Amino acid sequence: MRLLIAACALAALTACTSTHLVRPLGRGNGMVHASLGGPLIKLGSAVFPTPIATVGGAYGVRDDVELYLHANITAAAFGDLHLEPGVAYHPIVRDRGPIPTVTVTGSLHFLTDFTTSARALPQLSAATAWALGKKRHLLYGGLDLAISFEGRGWVPIFGPFVGGELRVGKRVGLSLEAKYLVPNFDTAAAAPAWVAPGGFGYVSVLLGLNVYLAGAP
Repeated sequence: MRLLIAACALAALTACTSTHLVRPLGRGNGMVHASLGGPLIKLGSAVFPTPIATVGGAYGVRDDVELYLHANITAAAFGDLHLEPGVAYHPIVRDRGPIPTVTVTGSLHFLTDFTTSARALPQLSAATAWALGKKRHLLYGGLDLAISFEGRGWVPIFGPFVGGELRVGKRVGLSLEAKYLVPNFDTAAAAPAWVAPGGFGYVSVLLGLNVYLAGAP
């Protein structure tokens, strides 16, 4: 049960970060973003995403590499700190066609309540993305893997995600992303209100707003 609770706690944290950065920005270009959402919660007959807000931004240090930072605004409202700095690398970049852009990211979740605890938890992600149409809308999917260190052991938190971005004008993108995390854990006992297919793992949904700065794709 201790490992299950740890898995649920970290899964909730990783699911509440921003939608994934899968579009190469190019050297010297930047973007800012905001997202809202989290684990799907059952309340009576209704189902809705947890309203957790995140903001952040990214900057292209090379044509195929970005540095980024996410900040959990909801955690800050409750007096806690949750920052996620990271780096995204695109070993394959395609503007169109059947071959996707490939993105690999690595980040750290820094978490503290400023009194009793402070943690740094690593996360890796891999994604493929296809640009669609002349406006370069996006369709993407991938896999997350985060690690929680508990006592002398560690707990892997993994799961697939799918998403898309609808470009509105030249510099604005509206994104929708769904994740299914910890499918290997029976989460019904630790988090009975979460939407969990078959009682295992849980589903998270995020809505995002991406604003690309001058020069960005």
